Amino acid sequence: MNKSFVKLLQSCAGVLLLSTAGLSMAATYDYDFDGDENERGGQPLNFGDLNVNGYTDGRKTYAYLDSGYLSGLGVCDGPISGGVTGTNNKCNTTTGPNTGASDDNLQLGEMLEFVFDTKKQIEVGINGAHKSADGKDVLFWTDVGGWDLLTVAAGKITLGVQHVGLMTLKIFGQGNFNQGVKGGTTANLYVAGINEVPIPAAAWLFGSALLGLAGLRRRKIAA
Repeated sequence: MNKSFVKLLQSCAGVLLLSTAGLSMAATYDYDFDGDENERGGQPLNFGDLNVNGYTDGRKTYAYLDSGYLSGLGVCDGPISGGVTGTNNKCNTTTGPNTGASDDNLQLGEMLEFVFDTKKQIEVGINGAHKSADGKDVLFWTDVGGWDLLTVAAGKITLGVQHVGLMTLKIFGQGNFNQGVKGGTTANLYVAGINEVPIPAAAWLFGSALLGLAGLRRRKIAA
């Protein structure tokens, strides 16, 4: 095989590895810094290729984004009021003392469902009355991993979901998480970030080693 052609192939392989790594880090979701800072809701809410659905007692309803400091995703049990800013874009709830108010809480019987179609790593933070709380009362379900009752360190949960293809993650508040033990009548849950999973360092080393071994073998044959 022509030496120049071999070098060209090796160069192309290296460029492919670099470009793949770049693509794997392309999308980051953090709705704290979303372009639309206004409170809003929808069926579902959309963040790039990420869709967020809300459910109340098994019934599909409106996912809701409460903007501002430590903004959170919650669920509205009624349609969103008209408008896109200020008090016009609040939950039009049908029950509870805060009817019509914003809802950045995940309460008993409410569920958030995240649907995405590429490999992601999910980091979830939780707050009780906007302060750190532990995660022992947050329940996760994934369509590839079953039920997982997780604990956290320093108020953060990291769920390393690494799945290619359609993926659904469901988050429930349960137990003490909903009963005021953490400093309020309900607790708040928010997604701190959903990131593309980078190619592990081992893959880089393995790919580089293969290229090097192939070059050695060709040099021996040529000799």
